[in-house]
This record gives sequence, C-alpha cells and structure tokens, in this order.
Amino acid sequence: MPATRLDPEVRPEVQEGGDSDHFAHYAKRDEIMRASVEGGRITALCGFEFEPIRDPSRYPVCPKCKELVEMAEQLS
Repeated sequence: MPATRLDPEVRPEVQEGGDSDHFAHYAKRDEIMRASVEGGRITALCGFEFEPIRDPSRYPVCPKCKELVEMAEQLS
C-alpha cells in the first residue's frame, strides 16, 4: 500500500470563528497544488477545511495536525 506524502509546508485556514482560524494547518501536497492551480478549499490533516490564501508563517501550527504528522513520522 503506497504511503501518503505530506507537505511539510503549513497552510492556514480562512474560515472565521472558532479556534481553527488561529492556526496554520498541514495538508496533503497534491491538494495544496490543486488549490494553487484551480483555487478552492482543501482539507487539513485534522479535518478542517480552508482556502490556502494567507501567510502560514504568521500563525502557530495546529496542535492536532502537528500530532498527526509526528505519529506518521514515527511509523516511517
């Protein structure tokens, strides 16, 4: 079974309200590339949906996304 490749670059969400709009999220590389070309929303590893249009370096990384990435790295 092929492994899913994760993009180490984080992308923040744009949805207002809730705690998720205060974090940068991890997402699959192919979804980020698709959204860059076609536009639209992508789904973060934690399940949060967002449009990657803001500078992710201005936000802390989503703790749930970070935990999922660390778990995946331990399995490698």
